[in-house]
Amino acid sequence: MLPESFFSRFKSKFFRLHQPASNSDCPPIQWSKQASTPMWFESNTAANHLADLERRWQPQLKHDNVRDLARKWLTDGYIIVDDCYTAEQIEKFATEVDDAWCSTRAIKGLQISDVNDGNTMHVHLQHSDLLAMPEAERQAAKTRSNWRIGEFHLYNDSALDIFQNRRTQLICSMLMDREALPHFSLTFSKGSRQALHQDTCVFHVWPRNALIGVWIALEDIVLESGPLVYFPGSHHEPLFPEFDNYPQTQRRTAPPDQAARYDTYVANLGAKYPKQQFLAKKGQALLWHGMLIHGGADFVTPNTTRKSFVIHYLPNGGNVGHRVVGPFNW
Repeated sequence: MLPESFFSRFKSKFFRLHQPASNSDCPPIQWSKQASTPMWFESNTAANHLADLERRWQPQLKHDNVRDLARKWLTDGYIIVDDCYTAEQIEKFATEVDDAWCSTRAIKGLQISDVNDGNTMHVHLQHSDLLAMPEAERQAAKTRSNWRIGEFHLYNDSALDIFQNRRTQLICSMLMDREALPHFSLTFSKGSRQALHQDTCVFHVWPRNALIGVWIALEDIVLESGPLVYFPGSHHEPLFPEFDNYPQTQRRTAPPDQAARYDTYVANLGAKYPKQQFLAKKGQALLWHGMLIHGGADFVTPNTTRKSFVIHYLPNGGNVGHRVVGPFNW
């Protein structure tokens, strides 16, 4: 079983920022009784929808083959795009990620996560507290830590520029066949070593699988830096059977024994599929289905970086965490 702190490092700040506290005294919603329009790609006749997608979205995505992108999405559960972001956008943001460690001015509200100062592992460290460290200690902590920044787009214009990229939004909207909006961001400095998981099962999304993850390389990624790993076709697997009232029942609300069974379930499913590693060039982006099994490679050469920016896209109102009842694991 993965420790709850593993997931909290990646998700807890997002839920605090975007979702009001749930009342654990309220009875859970029976989500099977909630009206929703399922995602087109969840249908057994999804292939018949490709012509409609092409008709609606090809005029806006003039330089893409909409039918081919949607077909790959159906088959493999992911697509790779090369030209959403300019080299200047990527380079500017990549530089400013590191600048957070040597800034002369603290950014109010900004937190750097997973900072190891040699004595304490700070899950979330205020930027002002980071800058208060003596410079030598701060640089040692930077080298020592597998640090990341949650929601950097709220504090940094270069991150916001990428977060609001119109072309990425259009591609995600086409894949959903409804307007997709960017939600949540994570900025990584190094390989995450994140265990295998499905994003659907750590977010509260309705309708189910109305979620697209976008992983953007801020530098060239090599094997030694611990690339993203993913398993094409694994998005076809059914939801974990014990999550029978999703989005109420999922990894964030699962009791410990159930969470352990889910983790085993995902690991066993991943073993059925060929593993791919995203050895991306700077500026490339991988877009994946909410049920695609993915994680971080388990080996990272010391002192290597793997700068990346992750955004999740949902339709307006698709994040229903505020309607889910606790207790929560993070």
